[in-house]
Amino acid sequence: MHKLVAVPELIVDGYNVVHAWTSLKRLLSTASLEAAREKLIERLSVYGMVSGEEVTVVFDAHHSRAMSNSEERVDGVRVVFTRKGHSADHSIERLAYKASERGDVITVATSDRFQRDLVRGMGGAVISALELERRVLDAEAEMGRRVKRYQ
Repeated sequence: MHKLVAVPELIVDGYNVVHAWTSLKRLLSTASLEAAREKLIERLSVYGMVSGEEVTVVFDAHHSRAMSNSEERVDGVRVVFTRKGHSADHSIERLAYKASERGDVITVATSDRFQRDLVRGMGGAVISALELERRVLDAEAEMGRRVKRYQ
């Protein structure tokens, strides 16, 4: 009998990353919050393609009246907006807990200290928003090399 190997999962604290990356903060001031979110998702999509990780990004839905989380898949990235009255932190904690119960390999990208400690306590790995940016830059460079090789 073959044992299935779990695909590593990366869970990203969306607005924490938006406010940590200089390029995304610049979009916040020159364009919009939506533009910064879209650029983050675009870049995480490239990262997921190169790394092979399942990528989920969670955003607080500050002004939403929705009574449940909304979820969609954009360019291979699972995008979650929290429901009214719930924070991204709460959703990330729940996702990390469920993953730890299944024995999945997870990494959470956030610079929120409390969140980092909580995820580590559940057996998950944690990287900072800036470490995620470094990994995304590496993935983008690798994707560029792959594209160039096939031209």
